[in-house]
Amino acid sequence: MKKKVLIAVVICAVLALTLGVGLYVRNTQTAQEKQNAITVKAAGKEIVVAVKELDKSAFEGETVNGKGERSAHSYRGVELQALLKDKGVDFSAATGVHVSSADQYTADLTGDELREAGKVYLAVEIDGQKVSGIEEGTDGVQMIVFGDENMRRSVRNLAVIEVQP
Repeated sequence: MKKKVLIAVVICAVLALTLGVGLYVRNTQTAQEKQNAITVKAAGKEIVVAVKELDKSAFEGETVNGKGERSAHSYRGVELQALLKDKGVDFSAATGVHVSSADQYTADLTGDELREAGKVYLAVEIDGQKVSGIEEGTDGVQMIVFGDENMRRSVRNLAVIEVQP
């Protein structure tokens, strides 16, 4: 009788350990994987997007810094609208977008700005140079908002995009 109880306890312990390890591995990402991705939150869902998925096309535009100086740049990345469409996010009635960086810098867009073609992009390369991540050796993303009179909403080290209903 004692032997049967001991065997049952050992089997339960092994199953619990296996289940625990499996769940841990499934839910754990390395620091590099976390830094090389952004999270899109919309309609109660969270979608993790790898930075390498954002290198879709080339685009150009002019930005204005805080001193009012204009400069033209070439970029690689994706328009925010296109990313959201690609991930199945309906933003037609969105009231706004709240974005935050890995170092807690935040910016907001209106729903109209989100829907305006050619307004908001996510860049992974600027003037031929990759956008670096906050951690050494990782890739980053910078949000570019064309038409701003300064670059306050040009969020670097982008981590989270939250589409607001």
